[in-house]
Amino acid sequence: MTSKIINTVITFVVSGILGYCVSVVKGYKHKLKSKENNEKVQNMALQALLKSQLTNIYFVYSELKKIPDYVYQNFLDLLKVYESLDGDGFIHSIAKKMEMWEIVKTDILK
Repeated sequence: MTSKIINTVITFVVSGILGYCVSVVKGYKHKLKSKENNEKVQNMALQALLKSQLTNIYFVYSELKKIPDYVYQNFLDLLKVYESLDGDGFIHSIAKKMEMWEIVKTDILK
């Protein structure tokens, strides 16, 4: 009789521990998935901001077909980050066009 009670108590305790472990793992998986989604959205937002900035730089100087060296260097730095976020071909096409422009030397970059 006592062994039945002990077995019942042990089964009850083990079931409770297993249930708790499962709920902890589910909660962890949910937090991990939420964090991944947040990172994805942040990367998409950063990519959009970079694309906007790169496009703005292009159109500011596109009529002149020349660009100050510090602005061009900034464009290239932004482009590297944009590429690391798997940016699209549109920005690459305007970057190719900018390679043909005159780069005006300034005393800012030394």
